[in-house]
Amino acid sequence: MHKISGKRKSGFTLIEMLVVLSVLGILVSLAGHHHTRVLKKSQDASLMLELNSIRNAVHQFALDNNGRFPQTLEELKPLHLKNLPTLWRGSSGSGRYHYDPVAGRVDLYDETGSSPAGQTDHGGRNYADY
Repeated sequence: MHKISGKRKSGFTLIEMLVVLSVLGILVSLAGHHHTRVLKKSQDASLMLELNSIRNAVHQFALDNNGRFPQTLEELKPLHLKNLPTLWRGSSGSGRYHYDPVAGRVDLYDETGSSPAGQTDHGGRNYADY
């Protein structure tokens, strides 16, 4: 605060306002980066849950059918799985679910469905390793 001609002026100087705005800008930037990271982690966690749900349904089908795996994932509906997704999407990749009826294995494949997914998730783990 400055004293000018006997009166006291109150308020903030331009420098003080710039410092406050700079600090706020840094905090907003950090919060945005953290939000993006949390969003990516949640997308990959959701994908893992969905994949595990399909795998559990395949194994439950086998338990209910004397060890026989379904020939297609369509056989899981509606008794073992209500909604059967065909496409998967993670934080940095997407593709198709691949099912091997002999081994009863469900894997993540690329968008063409011809080979295991080559993309990696937010933590550097290959989607094909899920």
